[in-house]
Amino acid sequence: MKPPPALGIIGWSGSGKTTLLERLVPELSSRGLRVACVKHSSDAHPLHRAGSDTARLQAAGAVRVGFATPDGTQLTTAEALSPQHLARHAEAVDLWLVEGWKDGPLPKLEVWREGLGPPLATSRPDVLAVVTDAAPLPHALGPLPRLPANNVRAVADFIVGWIREGAGPHGASARDGHAVRDSGTPHTVEAPRAPRGITHRPVRRFDGEVLRAAEDDRIAVEEPLEIRVSGDAVATTMRTPGHDRELAVGFLFAEGILQDVDDLGSLFHCGHPGEEGFGNVLEVTPASGAVLDLERVEATRRGTLTTSACGVCGRRDVDDLMATCAPVAPGPVLSARTVARATERLRAVQHNFEHTGGVHAAAALDAHGELLAAHEDVGRHNAVDKVVGALVLARAVRAPRRLPVPPFPAAPTVLAVSGRASFEIVQKAARARIPVVVSVSAASSLAIDLALRSGLTLAAFSRNGRCNVYTGAERLGPTPPTAWNP
Repeated sequence: MKPPPALGIIGWSGSGKTTLLERLVPELSSRGLRVACVKHSSDAHPLHRAGSDTARLQAAGAVRVGFATPDGTQLTTAEALSPQHLARHAEAVDLWLVEGWKDGPLPKLEVWREGLGPPLATSRPDVLAVVTDAAPLPHALGPLPRLPANNVRAVADFIVGWIREGAGPHGASARDGHAVRDSGTPHTVEAPRAPRGITHRPVRRFDGEVLRAAEDDRIAVEEPLEIRVSGDAVATTMRTPGHDRELAVGFLFAEGILQDVDDLGSLFHCGHPGEEGFGNVLEVTPASGAVLDLERVEATRRGTLTTSACGVCGRRDVDDLMATCAPVAPGPVLSARTVARATERLRAVQHNFEHTGGVHAAAALDAHGELLAAHEDVGRHNAVDKVVGALVLARAVRAPRRLPVPPFPAAPTVLAVSGRASFEIVQKAARARIPVVVSVSAASSLAIDLALRSGLTLAAFSRNGRCNVYTGAERLGPTPPTAWNP
């Protein structure tokens, strides 16, 4: 089996290596990669506290020593860190990120901040790129790519591109339009590819008079994602790749299969990077002692195709589903102006839409209009599932029987969606107990009926600070909140 790629994250103390990793791991995980991290220290110190039981067992000659608690198990070995050691975990890991191994035999990203010291890359030809806020890079770094430290998506794009090119734990390769140095020799490769979720196709445009010659056009990607629970296929949805974990969690939560993030064990894509079709099957397993109730979808979606456009595909009885949406509690009171302009917050997150015009967006806001989560997808329902899934994973949405635990995340209050408000959009909001739904386009009759039954505020045709309110007008007051006054 091909060993998983390993990448070093190096830099001077205080450069922001750990901060980058804290943001990078969830971003890469959202793209379907099982990421493992190692913190390397050049200082010799014991792995176990002197005099502890585990230290005594290690001193006795145990080849592996473990320490387990209800939160997990930690295993240590006397074997030194090496690419060969990392390669043994191909079954469970798609990418190793090793922090601090400056002289290790791995390709590396350097996190560099001006004033801490000269770039380490000047003496390390296996550095692929420099992550920094400095612009431009020092002349001594030559054509080495610069990745903005404040743009974790750009860093993740670079890493995913490097993986797809087939880079392994022992070497580097030119990736996705970046200049990469290997063995000290600079190489210049093609221009950067399109952002994730965008592909290219030829198009001939008719201008009213002439059918023009073919040219390249940017198109939104649509690919299938099969969601499995403990090996059992639950549904296949046509979606824009990316943030598949959030999509699966949001879908399972909306269906009533998943009640809370604490019920989740693991989420991972089947197969390995580089294999054909990798990333199109996501496996979900329950936490120890938890049960994900698949019987809830036996009479609805099980074994059916959920397209990016459909709403109630495969359902036997719409009334059965409406009965699963418990009424949402009253309040809070928002200004009508705040609700009417909530969809304007979508513009800042519609990056793929700007390139293609072919994807939808959804966003969750708190009572003060602060953005909590936002995602794009070719399907309106998928975009909402991704947003709800992100809220579930952040513990901002929990089952009613589960009490919140500190730190207390802000509660989602408004769900803003591009396109129309369909029955299923309202159903997903009701399941997540988001009291206000605002759409750019029209609301359907079933959406209005469900919003009325569930106690939701439903507003549609949200444009230019105006909207039509169909249900729940009692939540709308005249005074805008002070925290957000658009």
